[in-house]
Amino acid sequence: MRSAFLLLALLLGVHTFHIKEKPNSKNHQDITKTAILRATAKVCESLDGFKKPEPLNTKTLAKSCKKDAFASNFETGIKMITYYNVQTDTDHPFSEKYHFDSESFLDGKALIIKGLEDITAYMKKKNFEDARKRLGQILHTLQDFYSHSNWIELGNKEPCTALINLEESIPNPADEKTETCDNDTPNTNTGAKIKDTILKDKILTSGYFGKSKKKGKCSHGGTLDLSTGIGRSWDGINKDAGDSSHGLLHLKAAEMAIAASMQLLEKIQTSNDDFFRLIGLYKDKPKGEWKTHFSLFSSKSRVSDASESSNEVIDV
Repeated sequence: MRSAFLLLALLLGVHTFHIKEKPNSKNHQDITKTAILRATAKVCESLDGFKKPEPLNTKTLAKSCKKDAFASNFETGIKMITYYNVQTDTDHPFSEKYHFDSESFLDGKALIIKGLEDITAYMKKKNFEDARKRLGQILHTLQDFYSHSNWIELGNKEPCTALINLEESIPNPADEKTETCDNDTPNTNTGAKIKDTILKDKILTSGYFGKSKKKGKCSHGGTLDLSTGIGRSWDGINKDAGDSSHGLLHLKAAEMAIAASMQLLEKIQTSNDDFFRLIGLYKDKPKGEWKTHFSLFSSKSRVSDASESSNEVIDV
């Protein structure tokens, strides 16, 4: 029953860039695959005669990178990475640090930095299976930052590089006493109202999710977020999909998450050969899981190409 409840919550899209496909929205699968394709295209730019293909997908990119014989392995590698990305929701659905909820910026960053260290160590040992697993996990947390925080509302045009660089400090996070949302000004059309002072002073915050929140703080919002109060599921700041509390900013958040994921992929690249092995664009078929072992619902969850739609189905 607990597993069924958690899965239902995830399919309803209460806590993350969605798993289930939704109109005019990008889910974690879309974001991850697009980022890998774009990052791979940048790596292949150094190859003689490379021309970025249109449309950009595993087959066209493998051919342009002169690795068309490995297109199937490339697709499998991406599926494995997105599998572990999605598993972060099923393994840690209510853990704040895995989703940058409740202003858990330091803990969320610590997860990402530790993941980067693990990936580097695994790749040195040529252990690409575990490296893919960790990559999917930390990409999920990194991507959620842009949907769950007010980074987009603050007008930022570039990703927060502090999340992947140990020496950088996260810019201007709210302290626990700072009120961040005006919870007395309801607006069912645009979600929670972030305080003008927060926006003016460029103070970073994120929504609280669960049973309650601290006074004056923002909620995540959504069907099962009880921190908003009864009948106020719209009252949050998440941008998980087009119909979320701050859904008007969803596509901006998704594009920022793609750009941030590309930066992380560039950071772990030590050599072209190891990068190709990590993502599956290599002669050896990637080893690891890419499909869950249980399926209470059949959910059409896109793992689409960067510029094409797909009918791919993943059981979650």
